[in-house]
Amino acid sequence: MLSVEKTMLFLLSRVDRMGAQQFVEIYEQRGYTSTYIRNSLSRLKKEGYIASPARSLYCITSAGRAYIKSINSKPARYEQQWDHTWDVVMLEVPEQERKKRDAFRTAILQLGYGLLYNSVYISPWNYRREVTDYVESLQLTGNVSILRGEFAEGTITPAKAWDIWQLDKLEALYLDKSAWITREFIPLADEAIQSGEALPLFLLFLQIGEEMSGLIMADPSLPDELLPDGWPAKAVIAGLQAQWRRLAAAIPRDSFYAQFT
Repeated sequence: MLSVEKTMLFLLSRVDRMGAQQFVEIYEQRGYTSTYIRNSLSRLKKEGYIASPARSLYCITSAGRAYIKSINSKPARYEQQWDHTWDVVMLEVPEQERKKRDAFRTAILQLGYGLLYNSVYISPWNYRREVTDYVESLQLTGNVSILRGEFAEGTITPAKAWDIWQLDKLEALYLDKSAWITREFIPLADEAIQSGEALPLFLLFLQIGEEMSGLIMADPSLPDELLPDGWPAKAVIAGLQAQWRRLAAAIPRDSFYAQFT
């Protein structure tokens, strides 16, 4: 799922329902086209995250709420104690079912699994409920095996984790985002807060939410034992969250956009 689609899900989680045109009017202000937004809504509906009780009207499903909960809970993993056991997911999906296979792989990678061997994925955290839900929704029962335990051989060291999850790229992404917050985003937020206008504040609220979602979906939120000293994730996410809360508090309570904060 793209970060913009996750923010659309977030908006739907705050209200009973929204029309396609409402999404278009909001996201056109952010530079997205009507076609892009309508295609995103169609994709979310096809994947079961939203439903359409009436033409061009959408509401979030239980699967959509569960997805938001599972992704949003990832940063809290940084504060948890790890028991040194691993979730292992193994899949064997026929080539004719490759679309389902690719959708499943994307979903578990966004949860935080890493590719250990061909078609074998691992995570230090227990995501079995989420993985089981994906197996059922994609009709892959019989093609996926899940187990949890310790490695008798081939222990995952910090060096291995660095390669499996490509932490060099993730670290660069965090450092780049940290510089962007200070250099570009905070001045824009300061100006919008000073003006007090609801729409510019809300658009920045959405933007920081998308940036945060993109990082959270890319980050496996590994335990400290597998990370290098000075890992920047906690500080950068905290900075993004602070700006998100700051903008939410600044949106006038009597505006249309306040319901989404």
